Formats: sequence, structure tokens, C-alpha cells
Amino acid sequence: MRTPTPPARTAGILFLVASATAIAGGSLLLPVTEPQFLTTGGAQPRLATGALLEIVLALSVAAIAAMLWPVLRRVSQPVAALYLVTRTLEGALIAAGTLAALVMTSLAASHAPPTTGDALLDGREWAIRIGTLVVFGASAIMLNALLLRGRLVPGWLAWWGLIGGVLLALRGALETYGVDLPAAAQAVLAAPIGIEEMVFAVWLLVKGLPAPVRSEAT
Repeated sequence: MRTPTPPARTAGILFLVASATAIAGGSLLLPVTEPQFLTTGGAQPRLATGALLEIVLALSVAAIAAMLWPVLRRVSQPVAALYLVTRTLEGALIAAGTLAALVMTSLAASHAPPTTGDALLDGREWAIRIGTLVVFGASAIMLNALLLRGRLVPGWLAWWGLIGGVLLALRGALETYGVDLPAAAQAVLAAPIGIEEMVFAVWLLVKGLPAPVRSEAT
């Protein structure tokens, strides 16, 4: 039995941290869309906690790619580099959405014009939508293509991630172009990659990643 390397273990932990902070941070920041919530006394601590969790999420997604880079680059350095860039972009978009939410709280406290808050809210929604749907879906496709090509995980797990990434990217594309999906459809398109990432995280913690069967010099 192979022993998971520290980078593989760290990546597995980061996958779990990213999932937990995405759910918790998003839930705490969700009421930012409700004007009456922003003016209540208990809003600030809740929003501050949600913002901190989303910042941890942003850092985690970028760090995941950095931890997996040494192995993934041996399968295909260009694709691995693109995966690293894509996950860093995802983190930056999440952080931008978080900043917009925090600025909205300040505007609400200072009784700024509603149009300013609406513009920030739109900016947050666009940043989160693009970052956590389109960009994340694309990065999942790249990651699992590398895992499949290098035979780093069982085929069923890599294919699961590939399909899940495509479904999430499809949801992101539809919502970007204004398609109003029902909640059930949103869940169906997002659940496969969400669950697969948890399974992959456990795989990293227990099994780690072997040296790629196939590798490229470039």
C-alpha cells in the first residue's frame, strides 16, 4: 500500500475545507440581498464571519492547485499550468464577491443610495456565478482529464468528476445567459461534482496519488 504524501494529504484537507467554507460562508452572506437585514444590529458579526469563511475558500481553491501541481505537471505541464491559473482566478472572483458584500454593509449603514447597493449586489452575483460555476466547472474538467490521462485515480472517479464538471459549467453558462433554472435543476447540475470532490478528498487522504503512468515533457 502506498502512503499519501504530505502535498496529497494537504490537498485532500483543502478540498474538505473549501466545501465546508463554501456552504457556511455562502449561507451567512445570503441575507445580504435583503435590505432590512443589513440595517439590523446582528448583521455585522454574521456578515463578517461569512466574509472570513469566503476568504478562506478563495485561498483554499488556489492552494489546492498548488499542492497538486507537482504530480499533475508530469501528466501535462500546459494543462496543469492552466488548471493552476484557473483555480487562482476562481479564488480571485470569490474574493471580489466577498469584498462587494462587505462594501454593501458599509453603504447600508451610511444610508447610501439604493442604486449603489444594487450595483454592488449585481457585481457580487456575477463574480460568484462566474467563479463558482463557470470557472470552477472548467477547472474540474481539466483536473479530472489529467487524473484520467495519468491514471492517477480509478477511471470511475475521474469520469465522475469530468461529467460533474461539465454539468456545473453548463449550469453556469445557462445562468450567465439569463436562463432562470428551477432550484431542482440547479441542484441536479451542481450535486455530482460536489459529491465527487468529497470522495476525491477522502481518496487523497487515504490513498494519495501515484506517479503518473503517462507523462509529457512539455
